[in-house]
Amino acid sequence: MTLNTILVVAEPSNGSFTTTSLELLSHARSLAGTVAAITWGDGGSLAALAGEYGASTLHDVGDLAGALPGVPVAAAIAHLVAGAAPDAILIPASYDGRDIAGRLSARLDRPVLTNVTDVIDRVAS
Repeated sequence: MTLNTILVVAEPSNGSFTTTSLELLSHARSLAGTVAAITWGDGGSLAALAGEYGASTLHDVGDLAGALPGVPVAAAIAHLVAGAAPDAILIPASYDGRDIAGRLSARLDRPVLTNVTDVIDRVAS
């Protein structure tokens, strides 16, 4: 594997994660040695589920009290990245995901790749 760490934004939905988030977690575990996830709301109850799909760590931003996740989640990710930058951050292409990605891009002064349909690990031979 050429990627060491991938961070996945895991969007909560009705006591679980969105299907897209679970797919991203599953794919990330096939690409990197370490997969971490970040969520909001009641993330503590979802830690086991995140682990089943490949996350070794689940960061929980906490209850947003009805606020949109863009600002607080992007700020939390920026803080995590400042400590130890992952090789990639995978964010679902949902309304919340696009809001988080845009705000995170501005905070980190880094570009965002959008409309990605697959990530392939190719080792140069």
